[in-house]
Amino acid sequence: MKGFLQETAINSVALFATLNIFSGLAVSGGFWGIFTAAILITIGFRILKPVISLITLPLNVITFGLFQALVVAFIVFLVTLIYPQMQITEFQFEGAQFFGIIISPFFVYLFLSYIIISVTIYLINRSLFWLFDL
Repeated sequence: MKGFLQETAINSVALFATLNIFSGLAVSGGFWGIFTAAILITIGFRILKPVISLITLPLNVITFGLFQALVVAFIVFLVTLIYPQMQITEFQFEGAQFFGIIISPFFVYLFLSYIIISVTIYLINRSLFWLFDL
């Protein structure tokens, strides 16, 4: 139970950070909406991800683990179906500039939006787990 609450808290922070990064993610209901979505994401990561990863193991081996991004996107898609207060929509990426590397603005369609947002949630999640040594 303690691990579930820790993972839910970390998913809440990851979801909140992703809400502030991308305009294509919207969770209505304030704190409780984010917390409910984080609970559903935690359940998806704990129950569905091992099963789906086992089923897609050959694809993960062939793509050197890059297929995991689609697995995580599928779990986030299921959460948006179950919990209608969490919505992922198309959005305009404003562009970025990092140490001389320029990324031009572009429009992100729905499928790519699911992948970008779910991978961002997952990367923040894994970074926080590493940071807090959980």
